[in-house]
Amino acid sequence: MVNELKKRKLKGFVLPTLYLLITISVFVGVILLGQSSEFKERDYQYSVDVVDDNVSSVIMEDTVTSSVIASPVDDSNVSATIHFYSKDSTEEEQKNSLIYYKNTYMPNTGVLYTADNAFEVKNVFQGKVSEILDDEFFGKYVVVEHTNTLRTYYYGLDNIAVNVGDELSTGTIIGTSKNNEITTSKQSFLLEVYHNNELINPEKFIGTKITDYN
Repeated sequence: MVNELKKRKLKGFVLPTLYLLITISVFVGVILLGQSSEFKERDYQYSVDVVDDNVSSVIMEDTVTSSVIASPVDDSNVSATIHFYSKDSTEEEQKNSLIYYKNTYMPNTGVLYTADNAFEVKNVFQGKVSEILDDEFFGKYVVVEHTNTLRTYYYGLDNIAVNVGDELSTGTIIGTSKNNEITTSKQSFLLEVYHNNELINPEKFIGTKITDYN
């Protein structure tokens, strides 16, 4: 009988204790689980923010880069030898902006690029080929329409690689340079730029943004 009472007293003590331990364990587990979820949520939000920042940075960089007017040549051996003639230029600059042909000096309406060897001529900004024609002095030339108010002309081309109606990207090869009536001893090509049907200086045009010509 005594042993039986001891067993009952032991059981009565053990069961509440077990319940208490289980309750404490569950409570602690809930707290730890909550903290773990909070940390994961913070880490997740941080990762999302970092990804968003990087994506936004790349998109912004690509947008800025794609809106810039590029150079028509990337050969270090090619140089601008006859510049755009402007009535506002100095007398010396105007002298360096004249084209000499058959004992006659003519104001240059664009920029003449020359080199000893043939070089590639590239489209300066995305657009559509609107014309391919012949010029008395330079030979074949290509017209690219970029917007309703902006066109570029590439005079004196050989090996023309585009057709009327082609949609061109910035940097697309249009053709190559060649000898012509103006530069018989060198390879050359002439770039002209029209904005709102008025000639503008190609050298000041290159490197600017297309949004400047809306």
